[in-house]
Amino acid sequence: MSYFEYRTRDGAVERLLRSTTPRPLAPTEVRLKVLAAGLNFRDLYFIRGNHTRAPVSDRIPLTDAVGIVESVGERVTRFRVGDRVCSTVLPNWIDGPLTAQGLNGSLGSQERDGVMAEHVTMDEQELVAAPAHLTDSEAATLTVAALTAWHAVVELGALRPGDTVVIQTTGGVAVFAIQFAVALGARVIVVSRSEEKLSLALGLGAHTVINTIDVPAWEEQVMLETADVGAQLVLDMGLSDSLRRSAHAAAFEGTVAIVGVVQTVSNPLDIFPVMNKNLHVRGVETGSRAMFERMNKFIEAQRIRPVVAAEFDAAQIDQALDRLADSPFGKVVVRLVPPAGR
Repeated sequence: MSYFEYRTRDGAVERLLRSTTPRPLAPTEVRLKVLAAGLNFRDLYFIRGNHTRAPVSDRIPLTDAVGIVESVGERVTRFRVGDRVCSTVLPNWIDGPLTAQGLNGSLGSQERDGVMAEHVTMDEQELVAAPAHLTDSEAATLTVAALTAWHAVVELGALRPGDTVVIQTTGGVAVFAIQFAVALGARVIVVSRSEEKLSLALGLGAHTVINTIDVPAWEEQVMLETADVGAQLVLDMGLSDSLRRSAHAAAFEGTVAIVGVVQTVSNPLDIFPVMNKNLHVRGVETGSRAMFERMNKFIEAQRIRPVVAAEFDAAQIDQALDRLADSPFGKVVVRLVPPAGR
């Protein structure tokens, strides 16, 4: 059997031809034909490195994937040949609270190969069924960004219909958060410095947008927009000085969900509004498989379609990474199989 896989080397990705007889599947394993893979900034840093980490070499990159089940082990019960499934980011986090064990072994990391290969083998517990109404490219965007947004907007239980949520930036997680919050009936305020992307956010159903170039003290504008009540939920993406501003923008008994580290890994927090308003400050680490399954049911019920900004063939991985580095509105996807080529 000959197949291609892609491995990192010196800040780039190499396409390698492997010719081998595949090993027999373990009783609970599933072999997938990978159709498409979504890109995240974690993948960009993994492949090319950044100011805090060096590139990782000799690993198969990428975390988000959709594929078709080609064969199953003798004790597999969750899936059948022909099913379309998505990878999970933290295979050891099935349900319940996050633990140290649940955080270990993420796909596309220094610990474990990712999904950029023609075929991958995983345990059946590490997969979820893909929403049937989504295209392959759309389904390939869910594993990290969508699940993180779902965790923050829905699983924390901080947002009800009619409540206000502030969503910082217009990146992959933020765009999904807008879609989920709008579907829940919340009032959505989006904060960004791009007028073009703020316009796109309005097109997704956001109620109010704040351009931080024009209004640097966006937390004050949030208070004006909410008649000094504030937002029941603020998604903090790790912008410069964002955590302090998020606390001031939150309502009494509100929640600040720390979702990302876009600009800085250290962010000052003003403890007085946290105390005085009884705020909940929560970290949000992607999500469990159970959350993923609940999210997919919601996506199907609401007919939500992920925003795909650009699609590339696998041979164009460098161009795909460049496009991701430009911070598009929506997700960047690499196709390992052409749309009509299943």
